[in-house]
Amino acid sequence: MDAHTMDHVRYLAETIGPRGSTTPQEVEAARYAARVLRAAGLEPVTEPFTSARSAWYPYALFSGLVLVGEALFWAGGRGGAVAALVLTLLALASALLELAFRPNPLRWLLPKGRSQNVWARLEPRDEVREQVVLLGHLDTHRTPLVFSTDRWTRLFGQFVPMGLASAVALIVLFAVGAVAPGGVWRPLSLPFALIALGLLVVTLQADLTPYTAGANDNGTGAGVVLSLAERLAREPLAHTAVWAVLSGCEEVGCYGAEAFAQAHRDELGRPVWIAVDGVGGNGASPSYLTRETFLLTTHSDPHLLALAERVGARHPELDVHPRSFRGAYTEGAIGGKYGFRVLSVGAHRRDGVFPEWHRPTDVVENVDPSAVERAEAFLWALLQEIDRQAGEGEGPA
Repeated sequence: MDAHTMDHVRYLAETIGPRGSTTPQEVEAARYAARVLRAAGLEPVTEPFTSARSAWYPYALFSGLVLVGEALFWAGGRGGAVAALVLTLLALASALLELAFRPNPLRWLLPKGRSQNVWARLEPRDEVREQVVLLGHLDTHRTPLVFSTDRWTRLFGQFVPMGLASAVALIVLFAVGAVAPGGVWRPLSLPFALIALGLLVVTLQADLTPYTAGANDNGTGAGVVLSLAERLAREPLAHTAVWAVLSGCEEVGCYGAEAFAQAHRDELGRPVWIAVDGVGGNGASPSYLTRETFLLTTHSDPHLLALAERVGARHPELDVHPRSFRGAYTEGAIGGKYGFRVLSVGAHRRDGVFPEWHRPTDVVENVDPSAVERAEAFLWALLQEIDRQAGEGEGPA
């Protein structure tokens, strides 16, 4: 590990502190990233974009619209049932699009803010035959009740699908009520409406909580990307150009990664897209995702998985292991959306837990420098392997 990596983590998590999406502290983190890249002799670019301010607003609005539909259903008659059906269909379709990182009416209605990505491109020594995008997000999440313990996190992972299923059940009841009006259908809707109410409460509660300092998530990921950029400035690869991207607004739906992919899609072609997220949790060891599932599933590139496995086998001291991820996302999901070759790197415990996830305890004292060091060493070895294969003309174009 570069001697400065933990210094980057400390500066982000302690000197700046909590870095909520679209907040002044996130701006300060971007300025810090630009200073680091400039000091390494690079020419950083800061690109602004518009983003949602909250990860929770869309689902609070979804739940609220479902409950308005329930009220219309109880208001009586075929007209109320038809209005409830249309409104709930719109809410559910929008929520599903939001979960898939697609534009939708919920996004159009909710408040926006300004954010920014900071990036620098590190040129190879010789002809460019491969491109790698290395991302580490700068923003941090809030500290909601549903992430306060491992048990709460598991329960929340079940609650969200229940909320979506309840909306489907209500749509069926509203449709039946529109075809065959009658009071008999209304009591059947109450259990499903109560689930929507519960989802509304937990999503509203989340945005009343403070932001985490984000030492692990994602001070470590951003720190490793900055450190690797500094090293690549001194030791460029032979045939691989690396884009070091310090992104904004990952925590509210990967708006920064989306903005970068949109802005540079033509010049990127089909790059290797590596998201670095939370690589220093206590008791964790470096991991690479075989797939991640939020609503849709993003599968990691098979060739990159084979390379990761090979690097792990060559360096057993790094204790690297594969994992799958369900019920959450990394910026790898955006790479998958654009057809890039994806691999996301983090650090999980062997029981699958991501330590101190979205909690007030995500502070520097709970970061394991050894885990950060091993993750950075793994990424450096992986970049070397990608570059070697590019020089030999191996791997997918």
